[in-house]
Amino acid sequence: MKHFTLFLMACISTSIAVAQTDYSKSLSGIEWVKIESKSDITLKTSNSNELLIKGSRYSKTTEKAKGLRLVGEGGSDNTEVGFYVIQDGNSLIVKNLRKSEGATIYLPKTQNVSVKSTWSGDIEIDGFSGEIEADAQLNGSIEITNVNGPVTANALNGEVIVKFGKVKQDSPISIYTTNGEVDVTLPSNTPANLTLGTTNGDIYTNFEFKREEKDGLKSISGRKVRATINNGGVNISLKSTNGNIYLRK
Repeated sequence: MKHFTLFLMACISTSIAVAQTDYSKSLSGIEWVKIESKSDITLKTSNSNELLIKGSRYSKTTEKAKGLRLVGEGGSDNTEVGFYVIQDGNSLIVKNLRKSEGATIYLPKTQNVSVKSTWSGDIEIDGFSGEIEADAQLNGSIEITNVNGPVTANALNGEVIVKFGKVKQDSPISIYTTNGEVDVTLPSNTPANLTLGTTNGDIYTNFEFKREEKDGLKSISGRKVRATINNGGVNISLKSTNGNIYLRK
């Protein structure tokens, strides 16, 4: 019984510690949530109209830092989970102040989101139907899954993977990396105008392309391809400087 009581107390203590790593804020009136981080960021959907940050449960404040506030580029911790959060008009600015600890952030499925990795963090986004912007500015990869677009994704040193559930036709899609591969999956019936280009890589697909023609001549360049699928539609641009392009059904 004594052991069980101690175990129960440990569980209660642990649950309190976990609760203290969370931060939430209403998204009423917010059109865009703009997130900036130097480490990994994962975005997932929730049914609540609020921002929920789940920080690392293993984060500890050293004895020397107790009573002091964490400070980073552009702000100081006003969330108690290592983030700086402030509203700017109809945008909510969210900055991760820790360089080595990532976080999982929950947002409504329809939220427009912009995520920027400024140092060495990967970006993962899953399940959103709003507009998505992802920018890995130094060392980091991008993986975006189960989305409808529009999507703008850029990486410097990392691959970019995007898997669409369906593709909205009202805004263009642009995906680019300098040093890495681009791997995009579309529903097979997606109408699109394609521009695919790689300087030092190859292009692969299992779609049937209708190549762009000029004066009856078709492009045969392997580095840059302009074509349509399913009679044309939304503009989709996939580019890499030093990597392959994969476009698959």
